[in-house]
Amino acid sequence: MKKNITANTFTPIYDELEDRLRVVVNYEDIGNRVDFMITRNFILNLIPSAEEFILNYYSKEPMIYDSITVNPESNANENKVFSKTDAVNLELFRTEEELLLEVNFSFDLATKYTLLTLSSKNVSAKISLDSFMLQKIIHVIKSAIPFMKWGISRHF
Repeated sequence: MKKNITANTFTPIYDELEDRLRVVVNYEDIGNRVDFMITRNFILNLIPSAEEFILNYYSKEPMIYDSITVNPESNANENKVFSKTDAVNLELFRTEEELLLEVNFSFDLATKYTLLTLSSKNVSAKISLDSFMLQKIIHVIKSAIPFMKWGISRHF
């Protein structure tokens, strides 16, 4: 049976050993933490698809993800999704990695929010986001990509 969790925080880091992105969901909540591993190929498909989704559903909203400076202490609403990461705890409470197999974006016309779902074989993490927070998540994931090492332009 697949475990379902609510995502409250996202911490993307490049895992040199695995040569993959690790997106840690709920890194401080050991009972609901999941370490999603994302392959280069998956990222190459995910980022353009996410950006297309944002343009498609939030075209009237300001496109802010290219100019965001991530500051997890900027306000209480943002702290729900981004928390200051303690590298020691990030490693100390590391969970078994889950290979990210699917990312779904589901837009609600009534609320103008997107339900973001990240799924592996064993875990599904969901969060409802407005335009700003969705763009911010894509931005921080993109900022963790080792562009040079993977032979990718920063502007792909």
